[in-house]
Amino acid sequence: MNPLRFLRAAGALMVLVGLARGAGGVALLARGGAADPAIKAGGAAVVAAAMSLLLLGALLVAAGVGVLRRKRAAWVIGAVGTVAFVLGGAVNGTVLYGRPGGGGTALNVLAAAAIIGGLLAGRSALADPDADLKN
Repeated sequence: MNPLRFLRAAGALMVLVGLARGAGGVALLARGGAADPAIKAGGAAVVAAAMSLLLLGALLVAAGVGVLRRKRAAWVIGAVGTVAFVLGGAVNGTVLYGRPGGGGTALNVLAAAAIIGGLLAGRSALADPDADLKN
């Protein structure tokens, strides 16, 4: 597979993960603790978790679009955002449920590994920042 395909796959997966995080944030803001009966946290903790989901979701969507456009800065932001996605999932799981989720955390790590792998394999397909200067 050529590097551009890896880069596109990573960017698309980043957008999907970001949309899912954002949707989770909207659900938490709209329904609070009622969004999931297993949530043990109350008021302010639920709002804080929802806001972190919305922020991270927006960051991942923006970075994913940038990666699809082959932007170097988006590649870096996406890599950092992907690590934050895994760590944030563990923190939110602990805050909301009293422990990080087993299956959810494993799925987050798997998705992050696919994104990071695609970013690394596709790095050579990033746009040349000096391309306009060379023409």
